[in-house]
Amino acid sequence: MAKSNALENITSNVGEREFTLVRVFDASRKLVFKAFTEPEHISRWWAPDPFTIPVCNIDLRPGGIWHYCMESPEGDRNWARAVYREIVGPEKIVYTGGFSDEGANPVEGIPEHQVTVTFAEQEGKTKLTVRIQLESAKELESTLKMGMKEGLTECINDKLAKVLEELQIA
Repeated sequence: MAKSNALENITSNVGEREFTLVRVFDASRKLVFKAFTEPEHISRWWAPDPFTIPVCNIDLRPGGIWHYCMESPEGDRNWARAVYREIVGPEKIVYTGGFSDEGANPVEGIPEHQVTVTFAEQEGKTKLTVRIQLESAKELESTLKMGMKEGLTECINDKLAKVLEELQIA
């Protein structure tokens, strides 16, 4: 079922084993891709408030790893990693993601999921689509209960939009 809020400018859709978020930005596809793939930019918007990303390393190539740390205000650190499967700049990124340890070794936590991010030109703007796919309906339910959809919605809708505005001014 699709849900849209005119104030938020984001649409979400939850299926049997996946959820999708779509947002149109008043920014070039190249800039949105850059904000999604360069550590100095993604570390500013990837974590929902009040969390931060104090460590963010990206090896942007098929087989490369994106390894980052999400830190709470109390100093609790949660590590995650993604392994890039496909990169077609500035059009598409496909990766698998999940929790990791500080050394980027996979650990239990959220189920491993595949993420497909597309960047489509749309009348001088960029339509960003983030599709998260899981192996089963049970894994999707678990992931949704953890708040991944709400956290990602906040990050994309509010924080990424702000970073893109700042990058366009710079």
